Amino acid sequence: MNLKLPRSVNAKNLHWISSAICLIGMFLFSITGITLNHAADIEGEPKITQIESQLPQAMLAQLKQQQLSQGFLAWYKQQTGKALPDNVSPQWSEYELYIAMPRAGGDKWLTVDLETGLFYQEVTDRGVIAYLNDLHKARNTNQLWGWFIDIFSLACIFFSVTGLILLKRYAKVRKSTWPLVISGLFIPVIVLISSTAHANEIEVSIPRLKVAEYHAPYVAVWIADAKQNAVLDIAVWYDYTMADDEGEKWLKDMRLWWRKSGRGLDLPIDGLTGATRRPGTAKINLAPFAAELAALPAGTYHLFAEAARELGGREAISIEFTMPIEKPQTLSVPGKRELEQLKLTLEP
Repeated sequence: MNLKLPRSVNAKNLHWISSAICLIGMFLFSITGITLNHAADIEGEPKITQIESQLPQAMLAQLKQQQLSQGFLAWYKQQTGKALPDNVSPQWSEYELYIAMPRAGGDKWLTVDLETGLFYQEVTDRGVIAYLNDLHKARNTNQLWGWFIDIFSLACIFFSVTGLILLKRYAKVRKSTWPLVISGLFIPVIVLISSTAHANEIEVSIPRLKVAEYHAPYVAVWIADAKQNAVLDIAVWYDYTMADDEGEKWLKDMRLWWRKSGRGLDLPIDGLTGATRRPGTAKINLAPFAAELAALPAGTYHLFAEAARELGGREAISIEFTMPIEKPQTLSVPGKRELEQLKLTLEP
């Protein structure tokens, strides 16, 4: 049986239908693409709301059984004005109840001290731009938004494919069609190659350890001034995809970085946060940090790399260098166990 599409269903119709579906979404994603690309340049003052209260002793006794009772849920709604979501994942310890409720454009969490009954909740709102940026990444959004992203992506594919079909149809009368299409492919490649061919970079080498149980280490890379004060964070690699930001709880194992910089950061950070690396050499392109590096006052600086591994150890190594960069230089320092080598390449 041969199935034929109606005449009305052709490339031109599919093209304008898919463009209509994509219009608002493409506009939103284009704007947020710019805001994400310049996230470090856009200032914002987060709005933080804090609630402190004292839990009744009878209710505290129920929580010590590591269960969220109906009484606690009702008490929570009375104290905060909002019900606790059904999908929360309480984290219990001997002394504390902790519930993380991350959301697009902000954060929300609460703790209950199981010894004293002290209740504390903190809600952070980072503003409209942060909210739209999180929508762009589908970070801390609901399933409905995930479905929209899928549908929008399919519409964009239809829009691109039908546009290519229309270009082929009219290419005979428009000789510049294929040169423009090819340029659209090669211009990004040329820009990418030219921007990285002579780029300053950092190499962090993670050794292969012969141990019975191996976990990829958390790694932080940052620059400090002559007084060891952190002036620029370069990278933070950890399990940032874990539910309820569970991975952030172990960042403090990188004690030096956490004390100098980490505890004051709002994680994850666009452009800095990344997944843990397996053994081998990972390269960090310093081109995105060119403006920050150029703004550093002349003087001595230290590039630090610190690694901490579950069921393993902790190690921090550093390279001393000077700013401004007057001549090409390559500096390296070996590690002893958790880090194999830290290498810094600088060019004027």
